[in-house]
This record gives sequence, C-alpha cells and structure tokens, in this order.
Amino acid sequence: MKVAEEQTQNKSIIFSEEKLVDNCRAYFSTETEKIAAIGESFLKYFYKNSSSQAVLFKTIKEITADINISHQTLSKVLKILESKEVIYRRNGIIGLRKEV
Repeated sequence: MKVAEEQTQNKSIIFSEEKLVDNCRAYFSTETEKIAAIGESFLKYFYKNSSSQAVLFKTIKEITADINISHQTLSKVLKILESKEVIYRRNGIIGLRKEV
C-alpha cells in the first residue's frame, strides 16, 4: 500500500489527471464525439497506468485490449496527441512530453 501511495504522490507532482484531461479536451474538439471520448479514456488510462516519470510501458495491442477500442482509433488519438506535442512514442513506450 505504501509504495502505491508514494507512486501516486510522485505522479501528482509531475502531472495531474484532471489537468491532463482538461487541457487536452481542446485538441479533440474538432474531432468526432467518439474520438473525443476515446481520447479522454486514453488519457485517464495513461494516468492510471503510467510510471511516476509519466511513461507508459504498454504495447498498442495491450492498450487496445485494456480499453476495448480498435487499433485504428487508438492510433488516431495518439497521432493527435503527438502532433500537439503532448506525448511522444519511442521504442514501444508512450511518454508525456511536457507538463500539460
């Protein structure tokens, strides 16, 4: 329990879920409602499953299975977030580019 609490506290210092989701809603405002909803779901998933350094060590296949969305839809969401310089993707990891 103590480790989980410490990880949660460390994560909140780097970024908060509310701030992450709120700031990124604008990026999905020009997309369909479905993409916007999936974008928000992904950001919540990212926050819940990322390390204290804001890095997610999961494959696209694992993420699509966990969130129950298609590979194509997740790719579109990731491309939007990448183009807005919110996240980066390298060697199978997804990381938060800056404090959002």
